[in-house]
Amino acid sequence: MKRYHLLILLLVFPLTGCNTSNQEKEQLQSTVVAQQAPLNHPDIKDMVFIQAGEFLMGSEDAEAQPDEQPVHQVFLPAYYIDRYEVTNMQYQHFVLATGRPAPFVDRPWAEPYNWKGSAYPEGKGNYPVVLVSWEDAQAYAEWIGKHLPTEAEWEKAARGVLARKKFPYGDTLEMSNANYDKGFLREKEMKPVGSFEPSSAGLYDMAGNVWEWCRDWHEDTYYKNSLQQDPQGPPEGIYRVYRGGSWVNDINFLRCSQRGKNAPDSRSHLIGFRCALSATAVKP
Repeated sequence: MKRYHLLILLLVFPLTGCNTSNQEKEQLQSTVVAQQAPLNHPDIKDMVFIQAGEFLMGSEDAEAQPDEQPVHQVFLPAYYIDRYEVTNMQYQHFVLATGRPAPFVDRPWAEPYNWKGSAYPEGKGNYPVVLVSWEDAQAYAEWIGKHLPTEAEWEKAARGVLARKKFPYGDTLEMSNANYDKGFLREKEMKPVGSFEPSSAGLYDMAGNVWEWCRDWHEDTYYKNSLQQDPQGPPEGIYRVYRGGSWVNDINFLRCSQRGKNAPDSRSHLIGFRCALSATAVKP
């Protein structure tokens, strides 16, 4: 059966600031994945190195959508990618340092994820930040000295050493591998980053938990004309790409080649992001 991409267009109303609790401040200081203020030399301690080389991008499996075809060879220079999805704690540093409006959507469904001023939902510091638009994610990546991964960077990292496999773990997914819709067997809810097993590349939540924004504009037929050398996506478009599937999606949306799309100013409780960094940007 043909699958359709989720499209969520939401209007955001920023909320005025309030003080962070002592408990949240302590969490900020103690978390192992919290980022400090941006550095001239970006911190790579929680990033995974992806070697330069070629890989086959896209899919022609039975589940593949037309925009995942044809399979084509891509060469990428070496780069780093975040081991985890960007968390509320990390994003809070950005909000406090820049004054950018915190994640908030004035809709009933968004209430559990809305921030109160500059404070994220209580007890959710190590959860992926959501209700962020592509524009928010791009601004954070620039602020931290990194960039949103291109589709090619994201897919190569997701595949790891498992060429031509459907998922970051092989052709099947075990329940311990990823956070996705498992029917009555598991409760459907977002989980803290790193709650499931790492992929073959040592990355967490490349399948499931939340979708992740990528740098590229989306184009249905882009793969027919994509560059073989470090493709950056179409020069313009209407929608930006996101990848990876979320906790509400069934297993086929978690495939390495699955592409999603949404307007760059849209915000969803199902979409977060992680960052990447060119190896040439890392000083010895």
